[in-house]
Amino acid sequence: MEFFAIILKQFWIACILVTFVNGIIFHFRSRKRVKENPELTDGYRKIIKGFVLWGNIPWVVMGIGCTIGGIPSVFHFFNPKDVNPYVLAFFGSVVFIWAMGTYWLFLRGGAQMLVQHPGLLNYDIKSPTVVKLIWIACILGGIAGVLVMYTQNIPLPKM
Repeated sequence: MEFFAIILKQFWIACILVTFVNGIIFHFRSRKRVKENPELTDGYRKIIKGFVLWGNIPWVVMGIGCTIGGIPSVFHFFNPKDVNPYVLAFFGSVVFIWAMGTYWLFLRGGAQMLVQHPGLLNYDIKSPTVVKLIWIACILGGIAGVLVMYTQNIPLPKM
């Protein structure tokens, strides 16, 4: 049981590793497009670096909570209504990422940039409007998930 408890407390490390692995996968997916059109190199580089940097912020916040904040496991992050400052900071970082992503996609040309740099995702989306609609759907799904966590009494496993 001790090993399982360690894994649950250090879950944030796996999340950071997965984010980096996805960045590497995006890099390899972009190589074919860059070979065909070298002018896309800087754009792909910016998208991938942005994904890895911004995508890891919540996991770093979670790691701080787990290492110095005394949060015993990842399961405590499913109970935002407990008003633990580290859990609230995690959710605050997620909302921050949502806000920054929305700003980038809608006001800074990010949706157009993603369309102009295809191949990172499993589907090549050809319309910035579709990118924006997918983003909105993801945000709404995230909000629904947070509301469920906040309104339900989610029991924590005994550790």
